[in-house]
Amino acid sequence: MKKKDEPHYKKVFPIEQQEEHKVSRRQFISFVGMGSLIAIALSWFKVNEKLFNSENKNGEFKAATTNEIPVGKSKNISHPETHKPIILIHLTQDNYVAYSQSCTHLMCPVHYNNTKQQLVCPCHEGYFDVKNGDVLKGPPPKPLPSYDVRIQGKNIYLG
Repeated sequence: MKKKDEPHYKKVFPIEQQEEHKVSRRQFISFVGMGSLIAIALSWFKVNEKLFNSENKNGEFKAATTNEIPVGKSKNISHPETHKPIILIHLTQDNYVAYSQSCTHLMCPVHYNNTKQQLVCPCHEGYFDVKNGDVLKGPPPKPLPSYDVRIQGKNIYLG
């Protein structure tokens, strides 16, 4: 085709088809720079997520209600953010305790034995004191991590 016979759009937009897929140095640096800024911003928001969570400023969450767990019984729950297992135990009328349900030895799940007032790890016969989470017997190297328990009305909050 001669220049005269070219369609009108080729005269208005004189870009060769093979040239339209090339990226200039300026476009590449802009793309990488903006991508980096977006990645930094997203990671900052992820790290500081708790600053923006108005619902849970002090780290507490509702675990149960007081009529869900009779005296001498326990309830297994999952932490809403970390999804780690927790055991909530109703010891006496107004006394609740909560511990990580993962044994400090090899992370096996512990369970509550009401008759012995102990938390038992069946994997390697580890025993913990239900009142404070201390190791009573067995291979666990340290006490069970505990959670603060707060009762407000009929709701039980862990923090």
